[in-house]
Amino acid sequence: MLAIKIENEWTPITGYSEFYISKSENGTETLSFDISKMHPLFNKIKTEMLIQTDDNEYLVTGINLPSTIATITGELNLQEWKQEFYFKCSDIPALSTKLLVDVLEYIKPAGWSIINAYIRDIRRTPDTEKCNGYDILMRCRDIYNIWYDIDCLSKTIYVVDPNDTTDTGAYVTPELNMTGISYKESSTERVTRLYCYGKEDMTFSDINDGKPYVECFDYTSDVLVGGWSDQRYDVKENFLADALKKVKEQAMPIGSYTIDIKDLAEVDDRYTYINLALRHTVHCIINPEKEIELIHRVVNVQRYPDEPERKIITLSNEPQRIENQIDNIISAVGEDGQKITGSILQQAQKKAMELINNWATDGYVYLTENEIYILDKIPKEEAKYCIRMNLGGIAFSQQGWAGPYISAWTIDGKFNADFITAGTLRGIRITNGNNFNVDANGNVTANGLKATNAEITGDITGSHISGGDITGTLFDGGTIKTNDGNIGGWNIDSGGLYNGAVKIKNSGITNIYTWADLYIIRLIITGVITADADMIAHYDFNGDGGITPADYVILKNRLKAM
Repeated sequence: MLAIKIENEWTPITGYSEFYISKSENGTETLSFDISKMHPLFNKIKTEMLIQTDDNEYLVTGINLPSTIATITGELNLQEWKQEFYFKCSDIPALSTKLLVDVLEYIKPAGWSIINAYIRDIRRTPDTEKCNGYDILMRCRDIYNIWYDIDCLSKTIYVVDPNDTTDTGAYVTPELNMTGISYKESSTERVTRLYCYGKEDMTFSDINDGKPYVECFDYTSDVLVGGWSDQRYDVKENFLADALKKVKEQAMPIGSYTIDIKDLAEVDDRYTYINLALRHTVHCIINPEKEIELIHRVVNVQRYPDEPERKIITLSNEPQRIENQIDNIISAVGEDGQKITGSILQQAQKKAMELINNWATDGYVYLTENEIYILDKIPKEEAKYCIRMNLGGIAFSQQGWAGPYISAWTIDGKFNADFITAGTLRGIRITNGNNFNVDANGNVTANGLKATNAEITGDITGSHISGGDITGTLFDGGTIKTNDGNIGGWNIDSGGLYNGAVKIKNSGITNIYTWADLYIIRLIITGVITADADMIAHYDFNGDGGITPADYVILKNRLKAM
């Protein structure tokens, strides 16, 4: 559905063609459609007018005027973000050396919501001057290494981690779902001969056949010269090894494939597993006979809302630039309290795999007579992240090679760690000084005991509870009563708390809805997050047992009526 706002009234647009929405991985989103110059609405369409689809709101930014058919283009409506002026961000205390969530909450217009900004725990100062809120919003993408998903209808911005790429195993092949393909290659910054200089202009020429450079002609025979200077290197052998890696990276052309596909998942339930979503990794068979397979990231999706099966995706092998890989790996528990799919153990395993994979091609090995160090930088005095191994064990530091080494696994069998996630943890005794103790028979002694979603059986003695059994989800007697038979006007039973029309279930799910819930439904429908049983019960408005676009429409109409 397309509608345009003319004289404060929304007017449906019909009779258009080639309507598509294009979205890139960083969140930039545009709209385009063709309309005849003889169309009754054509002369009324002006730039800066508002256009709405079922999913978002746009501003008309362009009207191309060929002879008979005009192309109308639009961008996301973020005008409200351009109404506040900021002279110099570094002089504003609320924007100086702040977390991402602090910056976005400060500059956001009234009525807008920011979700998932807690994924960044680094502090930065937006280096922008004489700007508006929109300029700062866009600058944050670079200095915090983030992307956005923007919903102008619900006025919600969801912060996305660029490093959170998913390989669903989806394939694109000419026999199955590929209908067209084109390739574009960039070689403007390629280097095939790299001259290298380390500390005090040190070279490795005396161990490299007299050459202070390394070469890679895997992709072209042309000599393309470049230079690399890095004062951290004072060991020639290490410098040469890393130079060989670097020249291979710089010699490789950056390529992108634009592929016309038939999105089978939209038209046939048998292919729902073929998820060709933005930012996912896709396996593309461009030549089955020669068995040429590319594994690239989906960096742009052009979809046609009136033709769900039609889609154009752009794949690229351009690497992500990761400035601080440790800061981007957040605890699987979820510091911002977000709902996560899968078990805590599965999330921890996933994050551990991401951390290991991110560092697979980085780091330096430093050897002494009796020890091995793995460092993020050399010389070792400049390193921040360090793994140290010797006969005493293996230790980990995030404060330099000299320590302190907070986490360690020592040869005497002791394991010191800040946080442990495990599927099964077995032991004869668990203790924490005098505050908490579990003996070999399973008896617990503690200064305090709190259980969530758990059953406590047996005798509990203490200053407030003495004797008797506490079992199940209710205290013996069936209810907790005050003098008037409830607690502050709320009734409580095994299902949760109730106060008239308002309900709070034991799971934390309520029947109170906001525009943020509408955005969550959208993420579920598009496959970005997976709904559990509680979420389905919460958002299944039409009672069909799942969460579908029909539920999205029902909630949107309900919120508009509020």
